[in-house]
Amino acid sequence: MGTKKVKISSVKRAAHLKAKKTPLTKQQQQKVKQKQEQLRSKREQGQNIFSQKAHKRDNLAQRKKRNKQASLGQLNVSDDDEDGVGDGDMLDNVADMLDGDDLALLQERNKRKRKAQPEEQQLQQHSVGLEMEYRSASKKELAAKKVKVDLLPIKSRDGEIITRTTEVDYVPKPKQRKAVQDKNEEAEDDDSGVSVYEDSDDDVVNDAEAAESAPKARMISTADLMIARQQEIERQKYRIGIICSGILEKPEDKMRNLNALYELMDEVNTTTGLPNLITVRRLAIISVTEIFKDILPEYRVGQVDTKMQTVRKATLERVTYENAMLQQFKKFLQKLEFLTATVTKRGGQRTPKAIIMAAVAVDSMCEILAAHPYFNYVQNIAQLLVYMLNCNYANMRASVHKCFRTLFSTDKKLDMSLFVVRRINHLIKTKENNVHLECITCLMGLKIKNVNLDAEKENELKQKKLESHRQRLLSLSKKERKRRKKLTELNKELDETRAEENKQTKHHKLTEIIKMVFTIYFRVLKNDPTSRVLSAILEGLAEFAHVINLEFFSDLIDVLNRILEEQEEELGYREQLHCIQTIFVILSGQGEVLNIDPIRFYQHFYRNMLVVNAGKNHADFSIILRTMDEVLVKRRRNMSQQRLMAFVKRLLTGSLHLLHHGTLASLATIKQTFQLTSVLDALLDTDASYGSGRYDPELEDPEYCNAASTSLYELALLARHYHPTVRRMAAHIANGVPASGEGALPTEIGKLTAHELFEQYDSTQMVFNPSIPLPNKCEPKLKKGRRMFIRENFRKHYQQVLQREVEGRSSQKLLQFDFLSELNKQTL
Repeated sequence: MGTKKVKISSVKRAAHLKAKKTPLTKQQQQKVKQKQEQLRSKREQGQNIFSQKAHKRDNLAQRKKRNKQASLGQLNVSDDDEDGVGDGDMLDNVADMLDGDDLALLQERNKRKRKAQPEEQQLQQHSVGLEMEYRSASKKELAAKKVKVDLLPIKSRDGEIITRTTEVDYVPKPKQRKAVQDKNEEAEDDDSGVSVYEDSDDDVVNDAEAAESAPKARMISTADLMIARQQEIERQKYRIGIICSGILEKPEDKMRNLNALYELMDEVNTTTGLPNLITVRRLAIISVTEIFKDILPEYRVGQVDTKMQTVRKATLERVTYENAMLQQFKKFLQKLEFLTATVTKRGGQRTPKAIIMAAVAVDSMCEILAAHPYFNYVQNIAQLLVYMLNCNYANMRASVHKCFRTLFSTDKKLDMSLFVVRRINHLIKTKENNVHLECITCLMGLKIKNVNLDAEKENELKQKKLESHRQRLLSLSKKERKRRKKLTELNKELDETRAEENKQTKHHKLTEIIKMVFTIYFRVLKNDPTSRVLSAILEGLAEFAHVINLEFFSDLIDVLNRILEEQEEELGYREQLHCIQTIFVILSGQGEVLNIDPIRFYQHFYRNMLVVNAGKNHADFSIILRTMDEVLVKRRRNMSQQRLMAFVKRLLTGSLHLLHHGTLASLATIKQTFQLTSVLDALLDTDASYGSGRYDPELEDPEYCNAASTSLYELALLARHYHPTVRRMAAHIANGVPASGEGALPTEIGKLTAHELFEQYDSTQMVFNPSIPLPNKCEPKLKKGRRMFIRENFRKHYQQVLQREVEGRSSQKLLQFDFLSELNKQTL
C-alpha cells in the first residue's frame, strides 16, 4: 500500500519544524498549558468567534436557510466562509504551538480583525436590504403587468370578420419541485443543501382565478387513459398471437401454454394481480376457440390407462397428447360455463360486462359444436346451449338458434340431432310451454323428407308374411333349404356393400326425431292452444304435415278448425294462413282418403288472401304461394269452376297491391293454372253475358261471388307496369298463354316456377333484376328563346333606342342608359 500525501499550509509546516528543532522546556510547556486552559474557558463562555461559527455550522436549519439565501443571491457566502472559518481554524491550531512574543502578536491581530468585522457586517446588511427592496419592487411591477390575449373572432351580419383581444394578468409558471419518494434521499438532499427544481423557459398567461383554482398535481385526462388502454390492448394482442402461433406449430409439446390464455380470460389475472380488460378477455376466448377448432379431431377420444397396460412409444406419445388436450378442453369448457352461469342463475351478477362475456362464451360454444359435433364433452355443450335457447337475451338466443339450425342441416349421423331434440322437448315440458319462439323455430332446420311413420305397421305385416313364408320353407326338401340359405347369405352381403344397414339405422333415427317433434307440436295444441308459441307450432306443422301419421289427420283437422273459429279474433293473419296451409297439405297428400269437406277452409283462405300487401308483411306472401299450389294445382280437380275462377280473380286483384316479385309469382301461378285447365279461358272474354248474376268482390264465399261474370281487367293495368318482366307475363296471359308465337315468353322466364320468380326477382337487397342500363352521355341542345312582348309597338321602339345609343357612343365605353326614362319620353 502506498503512503497518502496530505497537503498542509506553510505556517503549520514552519511551526512544526520550529518545534521539532528547538524543544520546549518544562516552564514553557506549563505556560502553554495555562494559555490553552484560558482559551478553553473562553470558548465555553461563548466569547470565541470561531466556536460560535462552528456551532452555527452544526445547526441544520441555519445551514438550510443560509444555502437558500445564497442561491437567491441575498448572501455572499464565499467571503465569510473563507475569511472567518478558514483563518479561524488555522489560527486556533497555530496558537496551540506558539508562546511568548509570537502569541502576543497573534492576539493583537485578532483584536484588529474584530474591530473591523462590525463594519463589514453593516455593509453586508445594507446590501441585503437593497436586494429585498428590489425584489419587492419587481414583484409589484409583475402584478401590475398586463398581457394582451387574442380571443375567438366573430362574424357580423354583413359577413365581416371581427377580431377581439383582451388584457389579462401576467402570471409566470411556478417552479415545481420533484417528488422525492425515498426518505433517505430527502435527508441526503437536506444535508447537502441542494434543492432540485424543474425550470421552464415558457411562461403561462392565464386569468388570476384560473391560476388560483388550478391544481398543483397534474390531472390524467381521458385521452391519456384511452391511449394507455389501447397500448395495453395492442401489447396483449401481440402476446396472444405469439402464444397461439406457438401452440399451433407443435401442439404436442406446447399444450401447457394454454394456461397463459386462461389467465387472460379471468376477470383478475392471477399472476400479476391486475384486472384484465374486457377486450383482452374476449380476444383470449376467441383465440382459444380457434385453436381447439383446428386441433380437435373428428372422432371421439378414448382414455387409455398406460400404467395398467404396456403400449408402444409412438402410441404412448399419442395417448399422452390426447389426454393433455382433453384435460385442457375440459378446463376451457368449465370457464365458459362459469361465464354463462352469471346471467342464467338466480342472484347472479348481471352487469353489462358479465352479459357481454356470457354472449362471447355462448358464441364460442356454438362454434365448437358446429365444428366438432361428435367430440368428447360436446353433449354437455349441447345441453347447456339448449337452456341458453330460452334465456332473456335476444342476441344469445339468436346465436344458439343459428347454431342448431346449422347442426340439423349438416348432421349426417343424426345422433346429435336426436339428442338436441330430446333436450328441447324436456325443456318445453318442464317450462309448461312458456318458452321463447326460438325453441320451436329452430326445429324448422330439420331435413325431414321421406319419413314414413306407418313403417311399424308395415313391418308387422311384413313379419307375418315372412313367418308364413318360413313355414312353407320348412316343408321344402333339404336341398332346396340349402339353396335358400346360400341365397340369403349372398343377399345379406350385397346389402352390406350397398350400406343398406346404415340407411335403415339412419331412417330409424329420423323417425324418432320426427316423432319427438310432433310430440312437442301436439302437446302445445292440446294443452295450451293460446300459447305465444302457437304461430311457430302452426308453421312447423305446415312444414312437416306431409309426414304426419294418418291416424292423427282427423283429430288434427278438428283442432285446427276449432282454433280458426273460436280464436279468429285473437289469431293474427299469419297464424290463420299457417293453419290453412297445414290443412291443405294434409288433404293433398295421404289425407285424400279422408271424407272431409274443406269448404270452411276455402272460405278462411279466400278471406285472408288480400291481407298481404307491399308493406311490412310482403314477405308473408310466400305462405299464400305455397297454399295456392295446394289449392289451385294439386286440388284443382276437387274444386268447382266457380270456386276456381274466384280464387284466380282474387289472386290477380291482390297482385296489384304487391311488389314486382310478388306480382310475378302471382302471374306465374295463374299461368300454370291456365295451362292445366281450359275453364279459365272464359275470364279472358269481356262479354258480361257469359255468367249468371253480378260479380261481388266483397263476398267472402268464393262459391257464390259469381266470378264467371267478370273478366281479368287487371291484366290491362299490369301491361303498363314499371317492371319489364311483369309486362311480358301479363301480355302472355292476356294472349291465352301461348307456347310459341306472339305473346310467348322467353325460355329463361317460362321455365321458372312461382317460388323461383319470387326469390330471383326480389329487390330487398337493393338489386334490380334486370339491371338498369346507364344512360348515354350526350350534351343538351340549347334552343334559342323567343321574345314575347305585351305591347306590339315596344319591339320597334326599343330597337330604335338601342340603335341611336350605339351610334352615339364609342366602342370602348359600355352601353348604359335608362330605358324607363326613354319610354316615358315617348309616351309623353
